[in-house]
Amino acid sequence: MLISQKNINVTRNLMFLINFLTVSFLSALIYKAVELICWKDMARIFLERIKCVPTIPWQVPVYSIFLLFLLYSSVLIRNRIPREYKAVFYIFSILDLVICIAIMFILNMSYKGILMVAIANIIIYIDGIKRKYLFIIAAITVYVFVDYDILSIKVNLFSLNEYIQYYTANQRLYIHGFRNILSSLNEMIFIVFMIFVIQGQIDEKKRIKELYDQLYQTAGELKIANIQLHNYAKKSEEMAKTRERNRLAREIHDTLGHALTGIATGLEACLQLIDRDQAKTKMQLIKIIALAKKGLLDVRRSVSELRPDSLKRFLLIPAIQRLTEDINECTNTKVKLFMNKETVCLQPDEEETIYRIIQEGITNAVRHGKAREIKVELCFEANIVRIEIKDDGSGCSHPVEGFGLMHIRERVEMLAGWVKFEPLMPNGFKVSAMIPVRGGLNNDTALDRRRPGIN
Repeated sequence: MLISQKNINVTRNLMFLINFLTVSFLSALIYKAVELICWKDMARIFLERIKCVPTIPWQVPVYSIFLLFLLYSSVLIRNRIPREYKAVFYIFSILDLVICIAIMFILNMSYKGILMVAIANIIIYIDGIKRKYLFIIAAITVYVFVDYDILSIKVNLFSLNEYIQYYTANQRLYIHGFRNILSSLNEMIFIVFMIFVIQGQIDEKKRIKELYDQLYQTAGELKIANIQLHNYAKKSEEMAKTRERNRLAREIHDTLGHALTGIATGLEACLQLIDRDQAKTKMQLIKIIALAKKGLLDVRRSVSELRPDSLKRFLLIPAIQRLTEDINECTNTKVKLFMNKETVCLQPDEEETIYRIIQEGITNAVRHGKAREIKVELCFEANIVRIEIKDDGSGCSHPVEGFGLMHIRERVEMLAGWVKFEPLMPNGFKVSAMIPVRGGLNNDTALDRRRPGIN
């Protein structure tokens, strides 16, 4: 499109050049003919033969060149005016027609090819199909009717041939030939100009069609993407429901399972003590009742809020200490808690995962391993938290991840950490976990550096 616009401007400038040569040639022809008439002393005969008094000879080239300069200056001015000022372009187009008609009258209506310049300016500068057609029709009307043969019927006009006949026959041949060449060149350049304009319109329509095709294709792709997004939204909603159900199951399992494990183990201890020491058995039952009530309260709060009750009422460390105290008081199993002094600022989901790992490790050691002693180590570092739970229970050679262990792994992996379950020799079981802390120096680097070979 830029190349077509460049070609249009070049051909329009060539039209200006050809018309400048034509008008200059005809003006010089008239001026020179008057000199020949004066030299041959034929002024009286010349004036008697013509129908009207011609224009003063020196005024013809002066006025013609001035009007041509004015016409070209209007083009230069229009090139600097923003396209938003449409009324200004309408005024300039009317001015072009007036200037062209004035040049035609100065040349005795002997040349009207100058109107093609006005038509070219209309095509370039007038926007809007209707307005452009209106100006072109006006210019064509002037081109057709402002003609010497038509106007001379009602108006006394001076013909250019009255000047040409004072040249010799050989000179007249050259004059007519050169005049026809300039007129033909002007017409051919105008035709080339119109070809470039039409080609530019074709290119523009082709580009618009390509853009429309791209838009249509993009609309189709967007429609497909919208369907896929809708399906994805449905899947996401189902996944969210599934995750929420799993989370609810984990919460009930963690809270209720822990409480029931403590109650069951405590009751077993009561069965052993009831025949030997009823007072101690009574105290043990009171603790079991308190643990049962606390477990029921935890279940209710966990279902309603899906947040560990101990973490709701305590900070992480006190909550873990309270967890170990419950086991120590209600069962024969002893839980020993080891922690370094430094702690880091944890997010709620990180605190909850740490709490659940320790809770599940202790519960499994008491319920399945029948452990007598459990060691819990909690180490806070700059950008990670390390957890290790060891017991002296029966253990197992090939641990199978049940509901509790599976959800512990899910919790840890959601935090980009790792967890490992392994038996100890000759007896016992160990749970190892590492959780990167968000906001640490480099969680990914720390995770890769401390990840064991077997998960």
